[in-house]
Amino acid sequence: MYTVPEQLSELAGTCLSASQDVTDAWAGALGALALGAGAAGNTAGGGSFLGAHATATESADLALGRCAAVLEQDMDDLYAVAFDMTTTDETTAATHRAVAAGLDGGARRADGRTPR
Repeated sequence: MYTVPEQLSELAGTCLSASQDVTDAWAGALGALALGAGAAGNTAGGGSFLGAHATATESADLALGRCAAVLEQDMDDLYAVAFDMTTTDETTAATHRAVAAGLDGGARRADGRTPR
Protein backbone atom coordinates (compact mmCIF):
# COMPACT_ATOMS: atom_id res chain seq x y z
CA MET A 1 0.00 0.00 0.00
CA TYR A 2 1.33 3.41 -0.95
CA THR A 3 0.62 6.28 1.41
CA VAL A 4 1.02 9.84 0.23
CA PRO A 5 2.23 12.62 2.51
CA GLU A 6 -1.22 14.25 2.54
CA GLN A 7 -2.72 11.10 4.05
CA LEU A 8 0.00 11.02 6.70
CA SER A 9 -0.74 14.64 7.54
CA GLU A 10 -4.44 13.85 7.91
CA LEU A 11 -3.58 10.95 10.23
CA ALA A 12 -1.35 13.28 12.25
CA GLY A 13 -4.30 15.63 12.66
CA THR A 14 -6.43 12.72 13.83
CA CYS A 15 -3.79 11.85 16.46
CA LEU A 16 -3.80 15.43 17.71
CA SER A 17 -7.60 15.44 17.95
CA ALA A 18 -7.55 12.13 19.83
CA SER A 19 -4.96 13.48 22.25
CA GLN A 20 -7.08 16.54 22.92
CA ASP A 21 -10.20 14.37 23.33
CA VAL A 22 -8.45 12.17 25.93
CA THR A 23 -7.22 15.23 27.82
CA ASP A 24 -10.61 16.96 27.72
CA ALA A 25 -12.54 13.84 28.75
CA TRP A 26 -10.24 13.21 31.70
CA ALA A 27 -10.43 16.84 32.81
CA GLY A 28 -14.22 16.58 32.70
CA ALA A 29 -14.21 13.36 34.72
CA LEU A 30 -11.97 14.68 37.48
CA GLY A 31 -14.76 16.74 39.00
CA ALA A 32 -16.98 13.69 39.38
CA LEU A 33 -14.13 11.73 40.96
CA ALA A 34 -13.34 14.32 43.59
CA LEU A 35 -14.26 13.18 47.10
CA GLY A 36 -14.54 15.38 50.14
CA ALA A 37 -12.83 14.53 53.40
CA GLY A 38 -16.11 13.30 54.89
CA ALA A 39 -17.07 11.10 51.93
CA ALA A 40 -16.21 7.92 53.83
CA GLY A 41 -17.99 9.00 56.96
CA ASN A 42 -16.52 8.13 60.32
CA THR A 43 -15.79 4.50 59.53
CA ALA A 44 -12.60 2.84 60.68
CA GLY A 45 -11.43 2.26 57.10
CA GLY A 46 -12.51 5.67 55.82
CA GLY A 47 -9.02 7.11 55.71
CA SER A 48 -7.68 4.07 53.87
CA PHE A 49 -10.54 4.25 51.39
CA LEU A 50 -9.89 7.93 50.65
CA GLY A 51 -6.16 7.27 50.33
CA ALA A 52 -6.73 4.40 47.90
CA HIS A 53 -9.14 6.53 45.90
CA ALA A 54 -6.61 9.36 45.69
CA THR A 55 -3.88 6.92 44.61
CA ALA A 56 -6.12 5.41 41.93
CA THR A 57 -7.05 8.86 40.64
CA GLU A 58 -3.40 9.93 40.50
CA SER A 59 -2.46 6.71 38.67
CA ALA A 60 -5.25 7.23 36.15
CA ASP A 61 -4.11 10.83 35.65
CA LEU A 62 -0.58 9.63 34.94
CA ALA A 63 -1.74 6.88 32.55
CA LEU A 64 -4.07 9.16 30.59
CA GLY A 65 -1.43 11.88 30.46
CA ARG A 66 1.02 9.39 29.00
CA CYS A 67 -1.59 8.20 26.49
CA ALA A 68 -2.13 11.79 25.34
CA ALA A 69 1.65 12.30 25.13
CA VAL A 70 2.05 9.19 22.96
CA LEU A 71 -0.64 10.45 20.59
CA GLU A 72 1.10 13.83 20.38
CA GLN A 73 4.45 12.15 19.67
CA ASP A 74 2.77 10.04 16.97
CA MET A 75 1.46 13.26 15.43
CA ASP A 76 4.95 14.77 15.39
CA ASP A 77 6.43 11.60 13.90
CA LEU A 78 3.76 11.38 11.18
CA TYR A 79 4.34 15.00 10.18
CA ALA A 80 8.10 14.34 10.07
CA VAL A 81 7.64 11.29 7.82
CA ALA A 82 5.30 13.23 5.52
CA PHE A 83 7.89 16.01 5.26
CA ASP A 84 10.71 13.53 4.63
CA MET A 85 8.70 11.77 1.91
CA THR A 86 7.97 15.08 0.19
CA THR A 87 11.59 16.20 0.40
CA THR A 88 12.85 12.84 -0.89
CA ASP A 89 10.39 12.87 -3.79
CA GLU A 90 11.45 16.38 -4.78
CA THR A 91 15.16 15.56 -4.50
CA THR A 92 14.76 12.35 -6.50
CA ALA A 93 12.80 14.14 -9.22
CA ALA A 94 15.46 16.85 -9.48
CA THR A 95 18.21 14.22 -9.70
CA HIS A 96 16.29 12.32 -12.36
CA ARG A 97 15.84 15.49 -14.43
CA ALA A 98 19.55 16.27 -14.12
CA VAL A 99 20.55 12.74 -15.15
CA ALA A 100 18.12 12.75 -18.07
CA ALA A 101 19.51 16.08 -19.28
CA GLY A 102 23.06 14.72 -18.97
CA LEU A 103 22.32 11.62 -21.04
CA ASP A 104 21.80 13.64 -24.21
CA GLY A 105 24.38 16.24 -23.24
CA GLY A 106 21.67 18.81 -22.94
CA ALA A 107 21.57 19.05 -26.74
CA ARG A 108 18.33 20.18 -28.30
CA ARG A 109 17.26 20.18 -31.90
CA ALA A 110 16.23 23.38 -33.64
CA ASP A 111 12.58 22.49 -33.02
CA GLY A 112 13.24 22.29 -29.24
CA ARG A 113 12.88 18.54 -28.98
CA THR A 114 15.53 16.32 -27.45
CA PRO A 115 17.30 14.09 -30.02
CA ARG A 116 16.81 10.36 -29.44
